[in-house]
Amino acid sequence: MGKKNMYILVVVLLAFLGCEDILEVPDISDQTVPVLAPLEGSILTSNEVGFNWQRIDDATRFNIQIATPNFENATQIVLDSIIVEDTLGNIETRIVQDLFNGTYTWRIKALNSDYETAYTLNSFQVNGDEDLDIIPPNTPQLATPANGASQSDATVNFSWTREDVPGTAERDSIFIFSDESLQNLVTKALGANKTFSTNVATGTFYWRVRAYDAAGNESDNSTTFNFTVEE
Repeated sequence: MGKKNMYILVVVLLAFLGCEDILEVPDISDQTVPVLAPLEGSILTSNEVGFNWQRIDDATRFNIQIATPNFENATQIVLDSIIVEDTLGNIETRIVQDLFNGTYTWRIKALNSDYETAYTLNSFQVNGDEDLDIIPPNTPQLATPANGASQSDATVNFSWTREDVPGTAERDSIFIFSDESLQNLVTKALGANKTFSTNVATGTFYWRVRAYDAAGNESDNSTTFNFTVEE
């Protein structure tokens, strides 16, 4: 191998080794996430609970979990979420979660591409509104007109089903669109006893229903059905 080629090889190797040093991921496994609230033994009088912690250097995401009453004997895992650093290097260090009255344990750990910390764990109690309603209504299931149905009558009778959830009063809103992309809203109205009737022009329409309750909870959108009114 000539001296020139040998020189190029050495430069390439040095550059490669330099890149390896630059790409080395910091080991954060001996750190813990500093928690601000709720701390161990906290008794909260609000059902809207703010979870707050501090960022640690070289962490790019956090895993936060909430269980009731604890993780060893959990009756429910209320939350299991990953919070990720954005493209600007910012990352949230607070979330808000509505919780029923009861005993909870939450834990959080930090991660990067190669390492993770141990969980920081705290138990707390929520002692707020006993009548709190944080359960959303069930998602409506569309019935008539059936998907793809055609009719000549301009009066269209809509119906759907949905089992009510115990709690505050629930209502249904129906949305009727004139385009498949659901951008052109023709009618928005409240249903009565899970039914609604209206007159529409000729053409093909698309409809869906969403449920709401008096506490401000809302269901997912139903599936979307289409129907055609012929001339």
